[in-house]
Amino acid sequence: MQKLLLSLLLVIISASVFSQSFDDVKKYAILQKWDEAKTNVDKYLAVEKNQKNAEAWYYKGYIYSELSKQPAYAGTDIRMQAFDAFKKYQEMDPKNEMMKDGENVEYFVIYNGYFDDAVNNYNAKKYSEAFKDFKDAYTIETFIRSKNYSYKGFSFPAVDTQLIQNVALAALMNKDSAEAATYYQKLADAKIKSNNLVDNYRFLIEYYDSKGDIANRDKYLAISKEVFPDESYWEDYDWKFAGKDPQKRAEVLAKYPKSYTLYYNYAAEQFNELFASEKQPADYNEKEEQLEVLTQKAIDIDKTRPEANLLMARILNNKIFDLSDAYSAIKGNKPDDVKKKNTIMSDINSTYDKLLSYATAAYDIYDKKDDLKSFEKGNFRMATNMILGYWEYKKDAAKIKLYQDKMKSLD
Repeated sequence: MQKLLLSLLLVIISASVFSQSFDDVKKYAILQKWDEAKTNVDKYLAVEKNQKNAEAWYYKGYIYSELSKQPAYAGTDIRMQAFDAFKKYQEMDPKNEMMKDGENVEYFVIYNGYFDDAVNNYNAKKYSEAFKDFKDAYTIETFIRSKNYSYKGFSFPAVDTQLIQNVALAALMNKDSAEAATYYQKLADAKIKSNNLVDNYRFLIEYYDSKGDIANRDKYLAISKEVFPDESYWEDYDWKFAGKDPQKRAEVLAKYPKSYTLYYNYAAEQFNELFASEKQPADYNEKEEQLEVLTQKAIDIDKTRPEANLLMARILNNKIFDLSDAYSAIKGNKPDDVKKKNTIMSDINSTYDKLLSYATAAYDIYDKKDDLKSFEKGNFRMATNMILGYWEYKKDAAKIKLYQDKMKSLD
């Protein structure tokens, strides 16, 4: 889409013979008395037999196009009526005698008028008017392109990405998501690839998902993956659309075996479900084991990120609480009771050692970062506190002092 520098000159065929009333149309058009010209051309074309005069339709288009530039006609459909009149003329004159020499500039003038009004209305935050004007500009452009017209060597592109985006954006600003989707579809269906268009594709996916239109949602997700194969957004949508179905989730994980984000987020979700609820699920132990597997997978995918290491340390910390509760629940001193307590204590010690390795891995990553965000500082404190807890359990005074001081420095 672009602004064209145009000049529209009235074409006069002097050899034609006209009635007096049509001579008046021509006279006022030449004098640029547009209101009088409109009155006369409307009166002339109101007569049925005059409607067969192709040139009269050309004059109507010309007069109406000029009137559309005047403030008095702002907000009316007079420019579109000019467009229709020019089309009517061409239908009646296949040789296009009055427009061909000017390279059909009349249509480009109308396009420019809509485009200018659209920009002005958008800048004035008149989004309803801007949407209509951009949409009408697109209508004119589509017609021009369908006729393969060009002006001074300029032709509109097969897909005018910028104009289509402007139509859609004006629709969005006018809170009309349905119309925005209509125009974003034109870009997606054409599989236009440009980095600044990724959000347009995402809009379509989310729009159709919100409408429960699964067919179109999945269609545009598939196109998005084809056009932008390296974007990470699509795996998030696959995960979201899998819902809580374990089989579908397993399929998504299998599709993205190297996605740290998917495995970590799934593990974090399972952690919250397992430890944030007041009542333990019946399959608590099984889910806890699965949680460790998911978290370890995330760590194996990307060891440079601290979140999964910290999550594993928290899982092990909760396991230590469970083991401690099991240890405390054994009240007897029989050999079998002592054996059970020794086994549990051994598990506690080994779990503490594992916790230390994961908490330290997270700690080291955070400790090397210069600028920590607020949530990262919170995570750093959590990792430090778990390491402190380990050394308190081991009763190592020097280490306890070291990490107590670190905790103070993080306040």
